[in-house]
Amino acid sequence: MKLSVPKRSTWLVVAGVAAGLVLPLALGEAFMHLRPPQNVRQFLDGDLALKSYYKSDPVLRMNYRSPDLYEPAEAPKLAQIPKTSEKPTWTFFGVSFALGLSNTARATMPTHRILFFREANDRLNMRIQQARMIFEYGIRSDRLIFVLIPLEIARYTETPLSYFNINREGKVVYSVRKPPRPFDWVVDNSRLALIGWVRARRHNYLPNFRLSTITENVPQIVERDFRLMFGEIGKLSRETGVPATVVVLPDRRQVLYDGSNYQLQKSMAALAKEAGIDFYDPVELLRAQPDRWALYVPDWHYTTMGYELVLNGLRQHIDKNTKRGSANSGLPQ
Repeated sequence: MKLSVPKRSTWLVVAGVAAGLVLPLALGEAFMHLRPPQNVRQFLDGDLALKSYYKSDPVLRMNYRSPDLYEPAEAPKLAQIPKTSEKPTWTFFGVSFALGLSNTARATMPTHRILFFREANDRLNMRIQQARMIFEYGIRSDRLIFVLIPLEIARYTETPLSYFNINREGKVVYSVRKPPRPFDWVVDNSRLALIGWVRARRHNYLPNFRLSTITENVPQIVERDFRLMFGEIGKLSRETGVPATVVVLPDRRQVLYDGSNYQLQKSMAALAKEAGIDFYDPVELLRAQPDRWALYVPDWHYTTMGYELVLNGLRQHIDKNTKRGSANSGLPQ
């Protein structure tokens, strides 16, 4: 005997299934609008929780609204720093490796005043604006030193300069690479879809690029952004008369093992030369050490010996270039 489901029961089943699918999605969307994950907020232009002290800039994409609002993560506020010193002042910018170099310089160069600036999650374009702001505030510096490591250079394959934006509350927010149509509409209008897109790392400008390969392969987007940023460093150096040095520290594998083509160093050196700024690469100095493993602590930062080697090499490099510059045009080297 054939049984038939009443028509009304069929509609109830369909409605129940639809509710079971739609209701959790709706609740999830509502919750993600109220409390989006921290690692996704930086992509949400309208997130009112993202407030800071930046403003837009047509070249470097961000600038500082006021030096009085600036809050460096590992330095005193500008008002607490003496504007001048009887000693020559070297100002370091960068991540923890730059901090290690500046601390080593502070301990081994008593003839100099050493300053270090680092803002949480900052990038080279932000550091250039920091240097400009410091000068405008009146703090004297005799040498700007921008320290870079391969990983942070590689980050420009994820969020290139064109992805930097400033929201209405003065916070840096980033654009995301969108999926092809019509799926881009879903990512634009669904927080759940955006979270999935970001956590799958498909939002990056070059989603398939392995950051660790930057030492051997420098994409065009990275060269384009660093050509612009190095050009801004050169412009700042010429405007202020203060020489600037870009230091690119090698990846540990380039020091410990053979086989690197050093493409990152070659590319950055060429871009620095094009911009007319000084460039220092300590990779050969580090590779020449009899015990290369003694240069690193377990978390792959340098040991005291490693920092001292890099700093001594940097000092010799700067002294040599300073003498050469004095013998030629006298322009910052």
